[in-house]
Amino acid sequence: MKKLKKALAITGTVLGTTYVVMDVIAKSQKKKATYQDKPEEKNPLEGKKVVFVENENDAVNADGLNGHLEAVGNSEHVPTVYEVCIKRGIDKVLSFGGMILLAPVYVATSFAIKADDPGPVLFKQKRVGQNKQYFELLKFRSMSVNTPNLLFIKGEKMEKTA
Repeated sequence: MKKLKKALAITGTVLGTTYVVMDVIAKSQKKKATYQDKPEEKNPLEGKKVVFVENENDAVNADGLNGHLEAVGNSEHVPTVYEVCIKRGIDKVLSFGGMILLAPVYVATSFAIKADDPGPVLFKQKRVGQNKQYFELLKFRSMSVNTPNLLFIKGEKMEKTA
């Protein structure tokens, strides 16, 4: 019984320390990951209320519709105590637990990607998050490094430059 208590105490200490270190690293990277240090990269619709305007002259978007978003005012959403404290706490605990449980799968995936193709295991992708703020998402790379970067515009395949 004493060994079990000691093992649980050590495990709890290691997990707690890991959580605190990861939280500090995440907070230090947030400014960079949300483009706060690159104003030219920020979403021009950040913090705005938007509506979709159909326009046959616009390119087809991901939903298969022709049109674009237009700002119609500022967003007036004020997060509640539930959103800021309770939901955020649940999100952090569950995501940390998932990272711990899935760590062996992440390691195996990393080795498989590295064995299949040289190059980085992860790549960054710009996504739209809360309040229409851009952030960088890290993803496992599933395509070869030598895959051409193609762009499809109105059914035509075009080579993307730059």
